[in-house]
Amino acid sequence: MRKNPTEAESVLWGYLAGNRMGDHFRRQHPVFGYIPDFICINKKLIIEVDGGYHFEGEQPEMDAERTRYLNEIGYTVLRFTNEEVLHDIDNVLEEISDALEEYKTNQAPLPSGGAGGGYRVGFGFDVHRLVEGRDLWLGGIKIPFEKGLLGHSDADVLIHAVSDALLGAAALRDIGYHFPDTSAETLNMDSKIILLKTVELLREKGYEVGNIDATICAERPKLNPHIPQMQQTIAEVIDIPADCISIKATTTERLGFTGREEGIAAYAVALIAKC
Repeated sequence: MRKNPTEAESVLWGYLAGNRMGDHFRRQHPVFGYIPDFICINKKLIIEVDGGYHFEGEQPEMDAERTRYLNEIGYTVLRFTNEEVLHDIDNVLEEISDALEEYKTNQAPLPSGGAGGGYRVGFGFDVHRLVEGRDLWLGGIKIPFEKGLLGHSDADVLIHAVSDALLGAAALRDIGYHFPDTSAETLNMDSKIILLKTVELLREKGYEVGNIDATICAERPKLNPHIPQMQQTIAEVIDIPADCISIKATTTERLGFTGREEGIAAYAVALIAKC
């Protein structure tokens, strides 16, 4: 859709692009499984430019339901018709400007720390043994290798470390507390579900994920070719841009259990912010 915007979308983007309104907008950026026309993530503002089909059949009801959901999770949704953008752009821009200013006015200043507010940092670590007869899952993707990681779930050591870092930042215990390895519900669980539920727990407490920096320690397989896909996969689950996810791979120079290829370890640091 970026390649084929409507005339009205192109006109409005000419005013929004390049921080022209004082805030950064993105086009067609996914949010909670939904792709709006324009979004300002920092101000939680979504803008839709509606063509004719938005007024036909079940579409108005679907649009209204989606707007209600986005409102419930803190987003403001502005909807304009093609005609409004093309023939009344001054009023459209004024309404957008008012929404941006209203968000700024309604936000309490972030505390410098303590009292559970402001920015918080969490650290996560996990390790799993390498065994034969298991698939190797790392960063939410399946990697070809003769061994896999042993665990109650799919044993995705990277996602487990990331999830623990996020939970730790919000003082929400760890994944063992929320997803015990004694539960039948978590047996062979896709760790992306663990990460998704972790992010939901954070948002229930009023936090959003800022960025993540993680390191995987493994002698084999070579992981660098897979890092972009891991970044994209984790970003889609958390619903933040892929460039907010840093993943690095290293070895331990054949020292220790990772050096002996007995297992794989992962470390992660996460930044979250009160929203």
